[in-house]
Amino acid sequence: MSLSFQSLGEGDLSQILDWEESCFPGETWTEKMIQTHLEFHLAFGIGNPEIQCYALVCETPWEIEIFRIATLPNFRKRGIAKQMLENLFQKFPKKEFFLEVKESNELAIKLYLSVGFLELERRKKYYPDGSTAVLMKRNPIE
Repeated sequence: MSLSFQSLGEGDLSQILDWEESCFPGETWTEKMIQTHLEFHLAFGIGNPEIQCYALVCETPWEIEIFRIATLPNFRKRGIAKQMLENLFQKFPKKEFFLEVKESNELAIKLYLSVGFLELERRKKYYPDGSTAVLMKRNPIE
C-alpha cells in the first residue's frame, strides 16, 4: 500500500487538534501550542487518501527533533508510523534525529530501535504524571 507523505500547515490546525484528542487523551497539546508549532516548525502527515499518521517536528541546521508522532487509532499496528519515520529520514538524510518517549511506551521504543534510534539517557519523573522519559537519537546514514 502506497501512502502519500505531505507537509501540513496552519490550515490543518483543527484537524491536528482532533488527532491530538484521539491519540493523546489526557495529554493533548492545546490549540495555542499547536498553532505556535505550525507557525515556527514543521508538520507532516501520511495516508491514503486521509491522514493516518502525523508528526510534529523541529528542524535546526544540524538536527530534527520529533515532538509528536502518532498513528490514528483506527490505523494502528499496520507499520504506518514506521513509514512516517522512513519518509522523515529520506526528507532529512543528513540530519541527526532526536525524540523522547515515555519509558512505559514499549511498543514505541521497540519501533524506534528498529529504525536505528539508540537510547541516550533516561530522565526520571520527567513527565507531569511522574513517569520517566527515554531520550533517543538516530544518526544520519552516511
